[in-house]
Amino acid sequence: MISGSAVYEIAAVLLAVAAVVLSGWLRRIPSSHRHYCYPVVAVVGISAVTTALTAAGVLPVPGSQLTVPNIVDDFVAYTVLWTLTVAIAGASRRTLAVAAAIPAVQVIAFNGGTIVGGAIGLVGFGVLVIGQLLLAYLLLGPVWRRAADLPDDQRLLHWKSRNLLLFLIGMLVAYSLLAVADVFDPFVLTVISEYMGLLIRVGFAGFLFANVDAIAVDRTGFAGVTSESAGAQRAD
Repeated sequence: MISGSAVYEIAAVLLAVAAVVLSGWLRRIPSSHRHYCYPVVAVVGISAVTTALTAAGVLPVPGSQLTVPNIVDDFVAYTVLWTLTVAIAGASRRTLAVAAAIPAVQVIAFNGGTIVGGAIGLVGFGVLVIGQLLLAYLLLGPVWRRAADLPDDQRLLHWKSRNLLLFLIGMLVAYSLLAVADVFDPFVLTVISEYMGLLIRVGFAGFLFANVDAIAVDRTGFAGVTSESAGAQRAD
């Protein structure tokens, strides 16, 4: 049977290849739209490095299958992807901050609960689920109402990217439940985890790159982001 470290090695190679492909693809995207592509390329690149470090057994967390690079990878990836999805809707800075804070707390709480285990582990899983519900409310409510002012193509892009992430992260939450319940052995959990990580990071990146031209930009190359006062007036 393939070892767990081999699974991480394979995932690291696939992520590295994806990062190279995305970097080449980036050259064909208009410079005014590349601002939205750089973060996802960075996410995939960072994930390749942290997965390679995990395969090498760098900074393991005692009493768990986690490593510090693995936790950093999740922290960066989910914070950036959710924030970018909200940014496409032209949300206020306050809303962007909330969209970044929720996944950050989810990652810390769930991984912390996994390390400690027991009742703390259940609390960490509860924070993960509650955070997902809060993100769904934010995206389906205030952010979607803000997106009503966007051009049709950009609004559709936000709608598709939002639904894609909600679905993929929802699958990740289901996987986390299976992990907490010890339904699968460590090897199977590692395979599922790495597969989900690839799907979320590379899948989202490919989707954004293929549709980034739908984002309306100003002279600076950024879509308009509402001010705090405007966001308050629209209950954003």
